[in-house]
Amino acid sequence: MPLYRAKYVGRSGRQGTLVLDAVDMESFAEHIESNRKAYVIDIRRVDASRRRLARVRVPGPLLLAALDSLELMLETGVRVNTAVRTLSDCAPSGSTRLFWTEVARGVEETGDFGEALRPFPGVFNDSMVAMIASHEAAGRLADGVKHVRAYTAQMLEIRRETVRGLAYPALVCSAALGSSAIACVFTLPRFSKMLRDIGVVQVHGIASIFFALSDFVVGHPFLAAIFAAVPLALAAALRMPRLRPFRDRAMLRIPVVRQAVEALAMARICATFRALSLSGIRVVEALESCAGVAGNAVYSKAIRSVAAAVRENATIGVGFERARVFAPEVVLAVKSAEGSLAEVFGRLSVHYSSEARHRVSFALSLIEPAILVVVLVWVFGVALAVVLPVVEVLDQVH
Repeated sequence: MPLYRAKYVGRSGRQGTLVLDAVDMESFAEHIESNRKAYVIDIRRVDASRRRLARVRVPGPLLLAALDSLELMLETGVRVNTAVRTLSDCAPSGSTRLFWTEVARGVEETGDFGEALRPFPGVFNDSMVAMIASHEAAGRLADGVKHVRAYTAQMLEIRRETVRGLAYPALVCSAALGSSAIACVFTLPRFSKMLRDIGVVQVHGIASIFFALSDFVVGHPFLAAIFAAVPLALAAALRMPRLRPFRDRAMLRIPVVRQAVEALAMARICATFRALSLSGIRVVEALESCAGVAGNAVYSKAIRSVAAAVRENATIGVGFERARVFAPEVVLAVKSAEGSLAEVFGRLSVHYSSEARHRVSFALSLIEPAILVVVLVWVFGVALAVVLPVVEVLDQVH
């Protein structure tokens, strides 16, 4: 069935938007008038391309809540197409409703919940789809949704640690850049003009440096904008697939940052392998999925080398040892528990999730003072640029 987007107004005068698939516009309008008790303003058909579906994102809390509801409905015997359609009807408008609407349509057309999730890698990655498909094939879809929900919650927690590690430096640098722009464009030029008006020709060296910088920013705004955008452009370039390996290798050479990056990568790898192993996924396929979610090119390459070793009939422990990337305790734990890999990787995921929190906090405790020192030096320099000329003028007056 085609997908439609309708704008409507309720009896209270409040407007809203609804995205839903229907047989035609007339039936969609009847649905809104009967269920929403509202009047339709406009209806348009939505052409959801595959590329657009791949860009769909659903907020983590909304996804966890939907998975809880889906598990509950499946455990009580509700058919999957009815359960997903209910989630679609109850979802808030926007990307969340579009996601569940398209999934409901896929389930009704193919009868396969796992395949209906595959066009949405931004919401359900390959590992999550594999877990759903495995449990669905075994007739235990509710258990699959439960495993995916637990896995999603753990990965969101790991992601929060990553964001926490990057948020403070980014916030402080942005604030410093904004305050510097205000000082160079508004404060320093006016103060410099005031000094020239009262006859001050020569100022202190520190003040002259900041005044020269302000004159450059005001006189060449385009070049100043380019220089200010260089760090942002460099950060964006390092996110490109071709340059990401260089960035990841460089991060592993920074002593304080390395431990945090290793803990975050290992937490993702171990959590993914445990979830896939419990779902009955083959070891090689689980390792390939782990390589895709590692978050670091060095560890992704190492996991792929482990998968290649397993294909050559080597044990997974030997593959970890040959990679020469993983910590000795990880290699020993994997080699000593070939028969209970899910349990071992579960313990490792808990360990590295805790380690990620501690190591990110430790890295921030060292990075924060360094950033504050740089910011304070800059602020102190601007203050001196303003105060020193005043002091010199007062000395001349006396």
